[in-house]
Amino acid sequence: MYLFAPNFVSYGAEHFAWLLFGALSTWFWIWYGRRQTEDLLKRKVGLVMSLIPALLWVGMSAYMVLYVQPVDLGLVLPFHVCYFLNLLMPVLMWRRSYLLFELFYFMVMAGCIQALITPDVQTTFPHFMNIRYFVIHMFLAQSILYAIFVFEFRPTWKSLKKSFVWSNVYFLFIILVNFVLDTNFMYLRKKPNTATLLDVFGDWPWYIIGAEFLALTLFAVVMLPFALPKLKKAGITDSPDLGG
Repeated sequence: MYLFAPNFVSYGAEHFAWLLFGALSTWFWIWYGRRQTEDLLKRKVGLVMSLIPALLWVGMSAYMVLYVQPVDLGLVLPFHVCYFLNLLMPVLMWRRSYLLFELFYFMVMAGCIQALITPDVQTTFPHFMNIRYFVIHMFLAQSILYAIFVFEFRPTWKSLKKSFVWSNVYFLFIILVNFVLDTNFMYLRKKPNTATLLDVFGDWPWYIIGAEFLALTLFAVVMLPFALPKLKKAGITDSPDLGG
């Protein structure tokens, strides 16, 4: 029995239900983290929060390897950016790593938020692919917001530069992965089946070039809340206490 439509519909009831769940979940974890008085406890809360989607990804990928044949490498290997960051997020939380925050902030806020607004998912709840997609993307966003509101981390323009450079290093690595494994990680061989901003830039390879400019633009947009003078006067400054 389907709780929503038999096929996922963007901006339908299920889509808005997931977004509402994500907003409430984000509020809860940030509220609970801010209640902790010791840094160790804040890191433990963040670790538990970030382990939920990481373990979900590992468990569901193992299930597909064992019980879903033939195995689709594009679904069970963690080389899409969001899935890769999802597995590294517990390290950021436990170590309270500002360096990882710098690299992850722009990728997550520019990429995962877009993925939630224009989801590339065909199955509906409670299909495991539907759950994996939304839980991982939502928890990534809320983990970054947790780092901002609980750890009090703030990105800088230097952070943007670092993130953009390393995202392109990863981009080159994924080109090799796709060539060797005949996969489509990061949609470098073809666009998603659903409508996305990539459609604006035409067919392959032009949409890849357009995506570079789009990424840089989105990185700048998500930097604005920390760069605008009015927000700086309101007390938003560069990170005052950086973890290792």
